Amino acid sequence: MESDYSKALRLAKKSKRLYPTTQADEFLLIIKKRAESDPNKSPQQDVNERKYSAEQLNSVKAVLACGSDYYKVLAVERTATDIDIKKAYRKKALLFHPDKNSAPRADEAFKLVAEAFETLSDSNKRAIHDESGGLRNNSRSTSSSTSYYQPRYAYNRRSREEASREELFNMFFGRGGGGGMRNSSFSSGSQHRYASTEYQRYYQQQQYQHQQQRRYQSEQMDGLSRYFPFILIVIVLLFSAMISTLSEPLYTFEPAMYNTQKRATVPNHVKYYVNPNTFVTKLGIGQYKLRQIERQIEIDWASELRKKCQRERKLKNSRRSKSCEEYEHLARKL
Repeated sequence: MESDYSKALRLAKKSKRLYPTTQADEFLLIIKKRAESDPNKSPQQDVNERKYSAEQLNSVKAVLACGSDYYKVLAVERTATDIDIKKAYRKKALLFHPDKNSAPRADEAFKLVAEAFETLSDSNKRAIHDESGGLRNNSRSTSSSTSYYQPRYAYNRRSREEASREELFNMFFGRGGGGGMRNSSFSSGSQHRYASTEYQRYYQQQQYQHQQQRRYQSEQMDGLSRYFPFILIVIVLLFSAMISTLSEPLYTFEPAMYNTQKRATVPNHVKYYVNPNTFVTKLGIGQYKLRQIERQIEIDWASELRKKCQRERKLKNSRRSKSCEEYEHLARKL
């Protein structure tokens, strides 16, 4: 007869499969220790709990060897219909369910079978799987793009996947999948009708989640495309302002577009114009650099006066033009 600790251990394992948590792991460890030290536990009972056949072990190895080729996992052709995929899942799920198969890694085989069914029964996931050649996780590429890759999120996602695969199994085989399997009552008409209804509900829920996911991604892209023209305009304006700032002269001898502030050199009072917004920034606050710039300004102005003087001499044929007088006066000081 099964002891209380053995019953608790069995129920704890099932609970962990449905909703994996750290608390469930800790509780399962405590139950295992107490079950091992249970004086009422018979050696034969421990043997029966771990018993499995060579055929079961070979089946587990064979399905795990299929990797992410979901057609091989379910043993169906690439042209298989939805009905063929459902039939294959029913057969494989019964074969590898942990309550039915206690061979090592049977739970992994069961998860792989459920994953194969979820992919091939969804037209979008199946198309992605066919295009990728069966690379694992490609069927989840749409969902992974919105994942934040945080450990807590990943753990919760695994928990939901574990629960959804167990629920999927129960939908096919009626409420309380484990109990129904042990009672061998899968062939009853009422259970088949219930399983069909539950599967339709499950499939509709999955489709709704996929639609919501695609809608969310579409809204994100629409939001980005809506603001993209404004972002582009701001970038162009900033770039234009930067180019104009770099290309404008530091000073001019006449008022210009940006050079509107009038100044005069300290030594000889030569007038010049600067941009009030950038002159101090470019020049700095050092007086030494300002004196250097103003010295260069006076030299440039003297050069301008000399050119004007030469032009006026050619036109008027006179040596006493205004530009010539200014040039001679400034040249003596420089």
